[in-house]
Amino acid sequence: MKKLTIRAGLAVVGIAITLTWWTIQRDDSHTQSSSRIPDKVWSGGHTLRIEVESTSAATMCVSFSQHDQPAGEQQTLETYEKIAAGTHSWMIDVPAHVGGHIEIEAEKPNSGDRLAMKVKSNGKLVDEQTEKLDQPLQSGYAFFLQVHYDDYSNAGSEKEESDAGSSNASSGEGR
Repeated sequence: MKKLTIRAGLAVVGIAITLTWWTIQRDDSHTQSSSRIPDKVWSGGHTLRIEVESTSAATMCVSFSQHDQPAGEQQTLETYEKIAAGTHSWMIDVPAHVGGHIEIEAEKPNSGDRLAMKVKSNGKLVDEQTEKLDQPLQSGYAFFLQVHYDDYSNAGSEKEESDAGSSNASSGEGR
């Protein structure tokens, strides 16, 4: 229970940081959204592979934020894709200096439902998570897995650095 509480807390902090950044940095001319996760983001250059499994319908979200441009000129792409229960994967060609969050959230999950996610950067496994919903979801809560990287092309190094301190990964039931 303590581990789940810590993960839920990290997820809330991550969401707060993301919302703050969107509020400060948001410039509609540089922000795009899509109802499909793309095969290539902007000029591409590095491979990001995401594999998920869900025992219920879910929403897959992947964001892309360009970090090598001055504030106000950074491109941002928010992608959301509804998926059926089962196994799904995406191979995305992403340029360097582009990071963001990857999240799978179960829709109307039942007790016993499971989520799993693997993230690979340039062929290297950088994150693997699995959670099972042990009890019915309370009102106002969500069942999800989430991870954030400042630079997807350098995700393996970010994970190694975070393992020495705190974790990039978040999962849980609270929102």
